[in-house]
Amino acid sequence: MIRAAVENLDLLKRIERILKGRKNLMFYDGRKDGLEENIVFKYFYSSPKNALDFINIDIYEKPIDFIYGSISIIMDYDDIYKECSCDYGKIEAEKTNIRGVEKVRLSLLLNRYGFENIEDAIIFFEGYITNKTLI
Repeated sequence: MIRAAVENLDLLKRIERILKGRKNLMFYDGRKDGLEENIVFKYFYSSPKNALDFINIDIYEKPIDFIYGSISIIMDYDDIYKECSCDYGKIEAEKTNIRGVEKVRLSLLLNRYGFENIEDAIIFFEGYITNKTLI
């Protein structure tokens, strides 16, 4: 079922419609562009909140442990981030260090509901996660 949904142009059109007008929007086809084996396609664009923060959307060809894809961003580190979940999937926060600066990689691991309602998951991620209002 997922493979058919991913191969269906409707999913691409739905995501492109919601991302229309985002700055620095790039699209990668997993098969053509040599992405990781299970990533069928990826979107990469500037966060609406901060143009220097970039959001990645990865859609998997086959679910991994009931995860159908992910939406993630690397932002300035803040102690308030903890693992939690929402209707769209689990939210993970992973501390990282980039050029000596503490950062956090926040990811929304899309469950089936998040995958099927990708537009709402993107709006949720951009609105609540990047504005730090969820936690």
